[in-house]
Amino acid sequence: MGAQAQYGDRPVWDRLEGVPDPAEHTLLVGHQEGADRVAGQYAAGHLHHAWLIAGPRGIGKATLAFRLAAHILRHHDAASAPPTLETHDELDPVASRIARGGHPNLLHVSRPWDEKAKRFRTALTVEEVRAAGGFFATTAGESAWRVCIIDAADDMNRAAANALLKNLEEPPANTVFFVLAHSPGRLPVTVRSRCLPLTLRPLADEQVVEVLAKFAVAGELDQERRGELLRLAAGSVRRAIVLAGEGGLDLAQRLTDLTNQGRQDWPAIHRLADELAARGREDRYRLFLDLAFEHMSARLDGDEKNAGSGLADISRLVRWAQLWEKTRRSASLAESYNLDRKQVIVSLFRAMATIG
Repeated sequence: MGAQAQYGDRPVWDRLEGVPDPAEHTLLVGHQEGADRVAGQYAAGHLHHAWLIAGPRGIGKATLAFRLAAHILRHHDAASAPPTLETHDELDPVASRIARGGHPNLLHVSRPWDEKAKRFRTALTVEEVRAAGGFFATTAGESAWRVCIIDAADDMNRAAANALLKNLEEPPANTVFFVLAHSPGRLPVTVRSRCLPLTLRPLADEQVVEVLAKFAVAGELDQERRGELLRLAAGSVRRAIVLAGEGGLDLAQRLTDLTNQGRQDWPAIHRLADELAARGREDRYRLFLDLAFEHMSARLDGDEKNAGSGLADISRLVRWAQLWEKTRRSASLAESYNLDRKQVIVSLFRAMATIG
């Protein structure tokens, strides 16, 4: 991920190198029911002005939003639009303009690139959200409709959320917002209440395989390792790609080995932390955190099932829950203030050792 990943004339946050951005390809696997719900409202002439497209990271929320945008911008007259989402290839003129970031009636709002610091900002800022005001103030070109994609709302700071709320409360005519969220419960209730929910489920394994084949990813894995990759991916194409490209299966095994030993192997832990904290290994670092959170969740679930009524059992459950939240905060602070990621990892292993 870096400044070279462009959408139109600007860098794109969270893009995977070598993999087409959701705006650049027309492949949409799954989510047909949700897609047709929006397309049906549009064809009927009563499209709601804001949709909260929610679901786990990497399952196709942005891809769906861009495909819906293309559908609306392709059919200027809603009365003649089909009630279901159509499939078009990359040669479609509307899809081509969207892929180049050149459609005048589509605004994609995401974390901005900080040219001075040569890195992406750690939040979707209020300036980015306020850009929607200028976008809506201009005369619509080519189509009476405008589409704004907020990608992702989880990244908004409080000021940005308030700016978005103002737009949602006073939407211009013929405007639709697609607000993407990995964890919608973390959004202000005022924002959620202005949107119709469109909750997407993780993809089935065969659907993940279909997308991986399209992008020529993980084809070299044998059946056993492919099965393990799909298990860890949990229905997320993005996670499957990161697992395949970042040595994720081996990383998961190292985490298992380091947490299942009778005593902590600190030299091995420090070697792993150094690797994950190295510059340019952001995706591998995030993958490790995802795997660590799943490990904590599994331990928490296991302890909960086996817990008796004793205070010691309850205390153990509380400590796992507290460690989960503490690690979330530590990782967020490290990202926000560009702190040493190694300390997040070492502290996590140290805390897990105290719980046992």
